[in-house]
Parts: sequence; C-alpha cells; structure tokens
Amino acid sequence: MTAGRILNLLAGMKVYEGVSHQTDTDAVLIGRIVNGEPEAARVLVERYTPSLRRLAAQAGVRPHDIDDVLQDTWIRVVRSAARYDPMQPFPRWLFAIAMNRIRSRWEKSAPEPIGELDLPCGADRADATIEAQQRAAAVRELIAALPEHLGDTILLRYFEELSEREVAQRLGIPVGTVKSRLHTGIRKLRLELERILHA
Repeated sequence: MTAGRILNLLAGMKVYEGVSHQTDTDAVLIGRIVNGEPEAARVLVERYTPSLRRLAAQAGVRPHDIDDVLQDTWIRVVRSAARYDPMQPFPRWLFAIAMNRIRSRWEKSAPEPIGELDLPCGADRADATIEAQQRAAAVRELIAALPEHLGDTILLRYFEELSEREVAQRLGIPVGTVKSRLHTGIRKLRLELERILHA
C-alpha cells in the first residue's frame, strides 16, 4: 500500500459517502480498510484517537509531538491492516502499535532543556516545576528501560488510569497476569530508583 493511498484513507475520501460504519465492529472495519474503504479508517480514528492521545500524554510524549505519534500510529495501522488477526482484540493490537511509536519518540526526544521551560513566577514554584519535570523524565526513562510487557502494563494502569480488569482486556491477558506484571515492574522500578539515589 503506497503512502499516498494511506493518506487518502486517513483523510476520509468521499468515495463511500453515504455508507455508515459507525456500528461496525473493529474487526469488520479493519476488513473494510483492507478492501479499500477509507470511511472505515476514519471511524476507527474517531473511535480510538481520544484514548491514544491520553495514553501518549500520560506516557510523557511532549504535547507538540503527540499528533505526530498519533499519525504515525494510524499510518502503521492502515499499512498493517491485512496482517491483523481478527481473533485478537483490536485495542490490544492498536495499543501495541501506539506503544512502539511512543517508545520510538522517547528514544528520539531528549528531555526538554531547562532554559526553554515556561516557568511560573516565584522561585519556589519554579523549583517545584523543574523538579516535577525532572522526576517525570526520570520515570519515563526508567519505564522505557523495562521489558516491553512490564512497561506497557504500568503505563496502562497508572498513566492511563485503567483498572486492572481494563488493562487485562486491552492487553488480552488474564487479570492475574496484569497483577503479576505490575508487581514485578514496580519492584524493578523501585530497585532502580534506589540504585540511582544511592549512587
């Protein structure tokens, strides 16, 4: 599938004007994308972009980079639509793609330089702002260094604020596995933080 065709799909060409896919399941919509129906892509974008935007923001993607991450995610969804397994929950597949794009953005973007921060008035508030941003950047780096399955689980649970049951549904795993991953991931984060603080 060419880049131009992907952009046309995402732009929602009017070829299928009048056909509504709002009530189609995600798997049916992916099938329609594979068959070249651009309206199906637009429905999925509208259905899932708010959650993806929230995930990217909570995962520490800079505000001016979020749209790029979302666009890259949706382009990859359209390009990979023919490889989607309809027996797998679509949100799991979609959010795995999004997390890969977020990780890629983390690797590309250095922490925001202190000189460019828009600091509030007052030294105490400025210090608090700088400290909070430094903590967020450190946590982001630590989560990015975790094995993917642990980092994804932590981001969904604590950054997107999903319940353990919702995380399990999103990832297509049992709730017990979510709890185990959270326990292991948080333990690894705690050990790494202690190592850093005592270094």
